[in-house]
Amino acid sequence: MKKILLAGLIAASLSACNNSGESTENKKDSLDSIASEQKNMIDSTAERKENRIDSVTERKKDSLERKDSMKRENKKDTSKKY
Repeated sequence: MKKILLAGLIAASLSACNNSGESTENKKDSLDSIASEQKNMIDSTAERKENRIDSVTERKKDSLERKDSMKRENKKDTSKKY
């Protein structure tokens, strides 16, 4: 009787060790989905920052162009006065 109990116990422990809850493929799919989400988040953040930089650059450019045109107007006006 002890031998049968021992054989059953060994068989149960071997089957329990072989029965993992998650397969390797499921773990890989999970890691791939996490990596994909991270990549999408990084891409969207980079795109927002790029749009912000472009916007600020465009405003600065417009401001400098207005200042230059004002300087040119002032030079024309002063040259006409004399």
